[in-house]
Amino acid sequence: MRRIFAASLGTGVVLAGLASVAPASQADDRKGHTHVVRPGHSIQAAVDRARPGDTIRLEEGHYKGGVLVRKRLTIRGEGNKTILRPGRHDHCAKAGAPGMGICVIGRAKHPVEGVTIRNLTVQGFKGSGVHGMYTDRLTVLAVLAKKNGEYGITEFRSTRGRFVWNWTIDNDEDAGLYVGDTANARGTEVAWNHSSGNTLGVLVRHAHHVQVHDNEITGNCAGVALVDDGQRGGQGHNQVWKNKIFKNNRRCAAHGDVPALGGTGVLFFGGEHNTVEKNIVKENRGRLPYSGGIVLFPGVAPKHGSARPARHNLIKNNVVRRNAPFDLVDKSGSKTNRFRDNKCRTSNPRGLC
Repeated sequence: MRRIFAASLGTGVVLAGLASVAPASQADDRKGHTHVVRPGHSIQAAVDRARPGDTIRLEEGHYKGGVLVRKRLTIRGEGNKTILRPGRHDHCAKAGAPGMGICVIGRAKHPVEGVTIRNLTVQGFKGSGVHGMYTDRLTVLAVLAKKNGEYGITEFRSTRGRFVWNWTIDNDEDAGLYVGDTANARGTEVAWNHSSGNTLGVLVRHAHHVQVHDNEITGNCAGVALVDDGQRGGQGHNQVWKNKIFKNNRRCAAHGDVPALGGTGVLFFGGEHNTVEKNIVKENRGRLPYSGGIVLFPGVAPKHGSARPARHNLIKNNVVRRNAPFDLVDKSGSKTNRFRDNKCRTSNPRGLC
């Protein structure tokens, strides 16, 4: 996890119906031409030919990734049988993002708008499966991002993203799902995903106004992390609700500025005015400083200054049970955090339950 700081499930059976996960109401409603790409042919060539609003339809089979998108398109596969793997030509490297499966990259003040990526697999890339940078309304729907070297699905410096019904599994160094580096994500939604076997299930770093809900997050080193990494503007005003966060008990060794992680359900490194409510946080167990059910610590200290505390956060109506060493931990550096009506048994300090 170089930028912040494998218990894989049986995907073959579980994901067999991935192509039909999205209901009819989620069908692409854009008018445009459809370009069909068959296995062995170039997705990038079709992207380059297409006009804004077109659809690139991928049949079942294997394709070469490193696909760069800079205009409003839909790339749609046939579920987990449409598989992108690394190839000889990495077009994302031309945009300063080497090692990505599909990269959607705009420019500051000129984001790429309205791209949809759906119903396919991105696997085995050195970087991330799907990478967004300077995007608006990027939608990633029913995608399996598996065994990539860094992240599964990411969005940097972007707004109004929508990441739903995805599976992010065994992505090595970083998070299955990531939103970061945006002063106002304008309600970017991370919902109904399954994230397991990653360093972090879901990471929100240096971002505001992100919604994380109804996800199943298990088997990572930490489930959900809200991180103030010391940059100006901090992290806050994010909502985490109705997630199932359990048995995130992998052990990830420390590297660089990132501490060892393992056995944590929800982890705050700083941040303010976040709400964590109505989650089920169970059996996250470890012996590390950050282990536990819902754990609050100060943020990452900037080079010239001290770490900001986690403050003015609301933790309420969560079921937090059988976590170790404690269900709730407040070492935030602030007395402004509120713990209300949580169902738990142990806390540090006492009295939070």
